[in-house]
Amino acid sequence: MSQILIRHAPQDQVAARRLRDALEHQGFDVADDSDLDAGVATGERARKGLGDALNAARCVVVLWSNAARGSRAVRLGARVARLAGKLVPVRIDDSALPSDLGEGHPADLSDWHGDIVHPEFRRLTETLDRAVTRRRRRRARTRARAWLFRATIAALLVALGIAGGIGIARYEARGGSGARDTLEAGLGRFFNGQYVEAEAQLRRAADAGNGAAAYYLARMYRDGLGVRRDPPRALEWAEKGAALGNALAQNMVGLLRDARGASVADDKAALAAWLDAAGQGLAWGAFNAGYFLESGRGVGHPDPARAFEYYRRAADDGNAAAGNAIGDLYRAGRGVPQDLNRAVAWYRWAADRGSAAAQLTLGYLYANGQGVTADDARAVELYERAAHQGLPGALNNLGFMYEHGRGVAHDLGEAAILYRRAAELGNKDAEGNLARTLEAIRMRK
Repeated sequence: MSQILIRHAPQDQVAARRLRDALEHQGFDVADDSDLDAGVATGERARKGLGDALNAARCVVVLWSNAARGSRAVRLGARVARLAGKLVPVRIDDSALPSDLGEGHPADLSDWHGDIVHPEFRRLTETLDRAVTRRRRRRARTRARAWLFRATIAALLVALGIAGGIGIARYEARGGSGARDTLEAGLGRFFNGQYVEAEAQLRRAADAGNGAAAYYLARMYRDGLGVRRDPPRALEWAEKGAALGNALAQNMVGLLRDARGASVADDKAALAAWLDAAGQGLAWGAFNAGYFLESGRGVGHPDPARAFEYYRRAADDGNAAAGNAIGDLYRAGRGVPQDLNRAVAWYRWAADRGSAAAQLTLGYLYANGQGVTADDARAVELYERAAHQGLPGALNNLGFMYEHGRGVAHDLGEAAILYRRAAELGNKDAEGNLARTLEAIRMRK
């Protein structure tokens, strides 16, 4: 059994995976409760498997969030861990920790995106180190600083693809220990916002042949971090990092090529870069490759069957956008046999992992009884989750539910508010819906 067990709500799977990856790169032996769900049957065997894991773990990290507040399983697991003296709560959004769980100042990772130089992540690892290696406390303290930055690269290289996806890139130390030390110092300054100092050190590391340094320089020029925003310069650095074998740089080459205007040459170069990134196990590289293959960009004609293969590779690494894309393929019967039941299963999987598009589609299926039993209340819940992420279609559909009193109380005023927000975000259907609702409100006066 693992030394550390991460307990979390299903909706927080992405945050749990990110934390697990970072902790494992710090040398901790970690499992999360979704592993238990996947490997143990439901019912008594599932409860026994979780109980055994709780008993065997030296500490239980409970991710506290709005979703966790509504999960009896998470709260029960937290109470059991607290009674056993193993509870380590971690906040991942603005939800306050209940007083019955003790711990007045839990680690706050609500704004954490994987960087282990973040002070709250450091505080968490110190807590876990004390809990897991009490008998080696002195040695662990003296070694902590030495291995902190050695693990930094693997934990920090989090892929920044479309929709904010996550994937760990391959780190290859090139250019000797001096270049590696320069890279690590540059990354420390990058994540502390000291971009001028970071650029100088990252340049030296990149010139010494380190692809990770080139990737972060590309980010600086793409996003205007401490330098003037310069997409062509960003592409130059990304291509240098890609040539050095860095998967994150390869993914960025694809993104920057795609942003240039969809020429045939750029499409081919983007797809080639994403295929390279996918070959290194980068989930967002696989998803982006699947998207181009499905639409026929970079290959001359749509290839949904091959797209499915790449979406599946990304989904196997927890990519929610890929799960939604697989649901779309099954729903339409593109590249795979049409199967609405499988589509629904994939939409649920992706929705639970935060895909707003999947939440919207699944809500529509519940509202219309397609592939599932019609359930307006469930549809409203899913629309609300997607609307909270600012998805215009979800705002429009939620407005429709309020306008017609389906799953919620009839409320033309709320419907008008939602339609207006959707229209402001560019949803054309919402414009007509808003005009109709405002007219209905006027006629009632």
